Amino acid sequence: MSLNLFPRLSENLCSLLEYAEDYDVIIRVGGGSNNNSSNSGKNTCNRYIRQLEFQAHSLILRARSEYFRTALSSKWARKEGETFIFEKPNISPTVFEVILR
Repeated sequence: MSLNLFPRLSENLCSLLEYAEDYDVIIRVGGGSNNNSSNSGKNTCNRYIRQLEFQAHSLILRARSEYFRTALSSKWARKEGETFIFEKPNISPTVFEVILR
């Protein structure tokens, strides 16, 4: 009898993205501005990025990303109670969702 554990495990881990029960990380992305200007400085375009909040699990983030392994260290992370808080105003919510998945 063959068990397909890895596909089920993958589905279960993906469900953590959909249902944020027991999350311990809040990542707020967007809300800043995207400034584009030419080298001459004459044409300036300020576009504000909408802010979105993502809830995640530090264990999963650490396991999947060297960046979050470092970011969630005691030297770098900001905590409110038992929850890690990250503010990333210059990242688009759409782009961050792709990164998170």
